[in-house]
Amino acid sequence: MSTTANARITGSISSTSRQVDVLIDARWGDDLSRRLIVDAKRYRGKVDIKDVEGFEAMMLDCRAQRGIIVCPNGWTEGARRRAQDAVTILLLPLEAVEADAWAAHFDDCLGRCSRGSASANRGLVLWDAQHLLGIDGLWAIIYTGKCDVCHSYHVWCWDCGAKFEVGRERQYRCSCGRHWVSTIEEEISDPSGRTLNAEHLILAAGRDVLPLDRRMLR
Repeated sequence: MSTTANARITGSISSTSRQVDVLIDARWGDDLSRRLIVDAKRYRGKVDIKDVEGFEAMMLDCRAQRGIIVCPNGWTEGARRRAQDAVTILLLPLEAVEADAWAAHFDDCLGRCSRGSASANRGLVLWDAQHLLGIDGLWAIIYTGKCDVCHSYHVWCWDCGAKFEVGRERQYRCSCGRHWVSTIEEEISDPSGRTLNAEHLILAAGRDVLPLDRRMLR
């Protein structure tokens, strides 16, 4: 992959020159299926939902499949939920960039888009949530993420190192023997009264039932 700072891209929709703080693209060829753009929000305050929506539009214009917003002063809850719904947008604190930690946040999908399909159609999992959980009197670290193509949930258990997909209305027992994870659907209404469906990723550990992740079903 090739990394270019302060890159210029002609928008596929706007036909105007777009400035991108960091562009990560294929080093050879014109394959855009792995294009990633990074936007640093040098705000005094927190990144909000409008910033995430504007960045998503920029991704579309730049034909970027994934994007990272660097947020030196954090983000609002609305921004976090909007980025979570978009699947392919990661909000990142400045210290994570300085530690070069974000590069480990992507993995090949283990879900249905990886089964018998051409490599160009296979997705990547964006590990966008880290959970430090108290289970059975011990601490457990679990990452969760979603595929940017088939949108299936993935779980990475640090206790045993297992990485696995969790399909809709499915359960999975982690190889460490204690984590059950499943997805459930919920019918909700938005402020305008429209009925929408949401999918939740749930971890059941003994008597504890812990919500880990959520996305809207569109």
